[in-house]
Amino acid sequence: MGATESKLTFRKGVFRLFEERNIRASDEYWSQFWLLPESAEDVFSLVGAQDIRRVRDHARENLETLIHKVIDRLFRTIEAPDFPSQNSTLQLLNCIRILTRLIPFIFESEEMADWEEKFFWTPQTRKLKKNRKTETGGESQNSLEQNEAANENLAKESGQESQTQDTDIERIETIPPLGERLLSTIIDLLFLAGFTLPANLANDSSSRIIYVNWETGVGSTLPIGSSKENDSNKTETLRLLLAFISKSMYMSGATYMGKENKWIKHLVLKTERKVVLALLCSLLNTAVKYNPAGWGVPYNHVVFADSREVLVTLCLQVLLVLLDYRSPSNRVTTNDFTRQQRVSSVDTTRSEKESIPLSPTTPTSINNLASNEVTRVDNTPQDSAPAVDAATTITSSAPSTQKGHLPSHVDNAFRYYTSKLHRPQDFQFLMDGIYRILSNPMQASNTYLPGSTKQIQCHQEMMMLCWKFLETNKRFRNYLLDTDKVLDLLIILLYYSIENKQDSAQLGLVRMCAFILQTLSGDRDFGVKLNKVFENHGSLPGNVRIHAFHGTYADYMISSIYALIATTRGMLHSLYPAYILTITNVSPYLKNLSVVSSTKLVHLFSQFTSPGFLLSEEGNHRLVEHMLEAFNNIVQYQFADNPHLIYAILRSPKCFENLSEFTLARGLDEIKKKEKRKKQVRIVTTEKTSEQPEIKSSQEESRPLMSDSESNLSTQKDEDRDKPELAQVSLNANVNVSQNSQTELTDQDSEPLSEKARGKLPEGVTVASRRRSNESNNVITPFAVGKSGFVPTEDWVSSWHSHLPLGTILILLGELIPKIEDICISQSINSDQPVLEFLRKATMVGILPPPQSILIRKFQWSEASVVWFSSLLWGQIYLASSNYLGVFNGTHVKLFLVKPSTKEGRLKNALGNAVGGVQGVIDRLSTTNTTNTTNTNTNTNTNTNTNTNMNMNTSTDTSTDTNTNTNTNTNTTATTPSS
Repeated sequence: MGATESKLTFRKGVFRLFEERNIRASDEYWSQFWLLPESAEDVFSLVGAQDIRRVRDHARENLETLIHKVIDRLFRTIEAPDFPSQNSTLQLLNCIRILTRLIPFIFESEEMADWEEKFFWTPQTRKLKKNRKTETGGESQNSLEQNEAANENLAKESGQESQTQDTDIERIETIPPLGERLLSTIIDLLFLAGFTLPANLANDSSSRIIYVNWETGVGSTLPIGSSKENDSNKTETLRLLLAFISKSMYMSGATYMGKENKWIKHLVLKTERKVVLALLCSLLNTAVKYNPAGWGVPYNHVVFADSREVLVTLCLQVLLVLLDYRSPSNRVTTNDFTRQQRVSSVDTTRSEKESIPLSPTTPTSINNLASNEVTRVDNTPQDSAPAVDAATTITSSAPSTQKGHLPSHVDNAFRYYTSKLHRPQDFQFLMDGIYRILSNPMQASNTYLPGSTKQIQCHQEMMMLCWKFLETNKRFRNYLLDTDKVLDLLIILLYYSIENKQDSAQLGLVRMCAFILQTLSGDRDFGVKLNKVFENHGSLPGNVRIHAFHGTYADYMISSIYALIATTRGMLHSLYPAYILTITNVSPYLKNLSVVSSTKLVHLFSQFTSPGFLLSEEGNHRLVEHMLEAFNNIVQYQFADNPHLIYAILRSPKCFENLSEFTLARGLDEIKKKEKRKKQVRIVTTEKTSEQPEIKSSQEESRPLMSDSESNLSTQKDEDRDKPELAQVSLNANVNVSQNSQTELTDQDSEPLSEKARGKLPEGVTVASRRRSNESNNVITPFAVGKSGFVPTEDWVSSWHSHLPLGTILILLGELIPKIEDICISQSINSDQPVLEFLRKATMVGILPPPQSILIRKFQWSEASVVWFSSLLWGQIYLASSNYLGVFNGTHVKLFLVKPSTKEGRLKNALGNAVGGVQGVIDRLSTTNTTNTTNTNTNTNTNTNTNTNMNMNTSTDTSTDTNTNTNTNTNTTATTPSS
């Protein structure tokens, strides 16, 4: 369709689709759709979104005929004896392109749901004679005329069933629904010799469809070769497959958990075993084997175009969609290998929160008991399952008659066979490829020649794939923990977190990294490996490098987590629980923490215990509890090996003592005093601005962790951003304050309360009375500290304060501080070394209470996290497709919010977290093994103000953190699904 005239002809033909009703199926008009276009760009540019909607809404019979004719031509082309030829290949590609263009607009319309069910998923029939040949005698059983005739005679033939049996002349045979046959054909296209595979493969086979692995790697060591044409055809076919399984993108978050996607369900449950293995290994090997550096020549990507990246991205996306599928009844569950253990185990009531009592006497007891935990997890069916297919290196359990090659409890063949990978060489191949892709952005930004290394865009999909493997395959996880690969992955996770911490468009990636960190921290081996010295720190990019760093991987992780919390001013508030739980989970195994990391841990704790933060949100006290638990673990199990942390704790006794004596009245009083000082500082600052230039704030890294209101760690991420810090302006200020002056109102008092905040005021307390009470010097009425509207009460404080595990630390302070003071006085020392030597040799045996049990809190999926991950995945797919062709552009997506914008010459989209009108679905996605909160505003094109209660239990903490229902209103603007 190179000529303008032919494009005009095709465009006029598109108009005819909705301008003329009931175009006959035998009309030659339909052939132009597979004869005229010459490229995918022709189809997507000449068949507009509004054209498709007009046909769909006003001439649906023409749309139905068009789809029938295109599918029929696709079937016939594959079966043609002269295939592949230049004309037949082009016709096949045009059929693929037309279907890819049409299908998303069918899925977007709720009114098309019944039509889709009837058209694609209703079993069809055909009439057979006694000799079992079809009555029509046609070559293809999928032709439009045959289907129409069968449907017209269905009622008549069904009513005469008894007569047909008596005469035994003919009968009605049911054939699979069109949707099933279409999906099977699309999969066959991916293994069609002469189209997606080299043509010479058909010479040794009676069929042109050959289920072989595209690339060497998992399941294959013999290359079959490929060409640019083969790769291009794979790309277009995968794009068609992705369009057909994209139904989930058009489900709102409120209904996502209960709706079934039949397209994906058929692929993961009804596909033959050999096809599943061939497709799984082909997609996996193609993605993992990709090397964006090519020959390693600088700027080679500028000279030579790399079409391979598009294919790799589509392979990752299709594979992730298939691996992510779970049946609606099984979407909220634990990791696959844990779930399989529960299916096969008699004890189905085992708590997700693993309690492991340890002895504080020797490290050996710790190691042995921690190993027992791993042993309990190892007892799964997949460990003892015999290998049934050496070619694919995947083991399998005995087949079940219920689902053919799948056990009865399995709802996804791709996840099942992914969990059966077991060879170390396969894991090495996978991890090398995963790391090569994930490290590409870091390497591209850390080069002497700017822009000399190609930076790929599929790293987020590869991170998702890595998480899926950690979740589904325990052997892969153990392989990482047995090698140093897990440390490489740790650095990658921290790099992405720090690099994107201020980018609201990438908060989804940052959140995923936090959850993967929490997942890894649940294994003892990970905590032990963190004690290794980080020798290659100097090779990191400058933005993630720590000045004058000398320490272990644990030191680097703690310092990085501190930076993520201290320098983001509340943007990552919902991820604080995941970060703190990561530290808590590994704390029993940490040794030789440096001065810097020890100081940052104590400083972080002091900010968490400040009244301004502690009283601002209902769940903030849990962060304090988990940090205390981490300190207790180190004190009780690694006391002699962590003198710097012990010393840091001893140098901050007030922090722990104030917490032990904390009351609501004292906390509110301290907040008001700080607000008073803050207002005085503003006055001084205003006076000085007329005499000297405006005071500039220092770099973010050098800021105090919290402002004077001590609310920077709360969710008010935009609060006081431009206000100078107290320390920067009060050093030379000499302000005389009258002792009788009234207590000033806080910022929260001077600002109007939202309806939500008003609703949380104590019963009988109005805004006016609250202000009058706050102005009084004698009585302090509870008020909302943070902007969320939460009003702390005495009962609330009592519910958690008495359960704080402060006893061990207070005894430590009372026992060691007098001794250290005596050492300092008697020896007149000016160095910390004598104190550190004393702490290394000191023993607390018999003084401290019995050690607490080690509680491992692993990340657990909830309804909110399932919806969040699916939205993140489909949002990334939407973004990637918009850069080429834009398969989903212009469609009414419901799983996330799309706001088109232009930046740096390419289309980007603001994708809110996919909960389509479900308020609060992600709001507590990360809280301490409890309710993990994500302040994300969620809007969709159809539902904007819907309230829905969803269970947010994403982690396990059987003590107090269970089943919290949250309602929040969110509104996120990002280039990928975030927050």
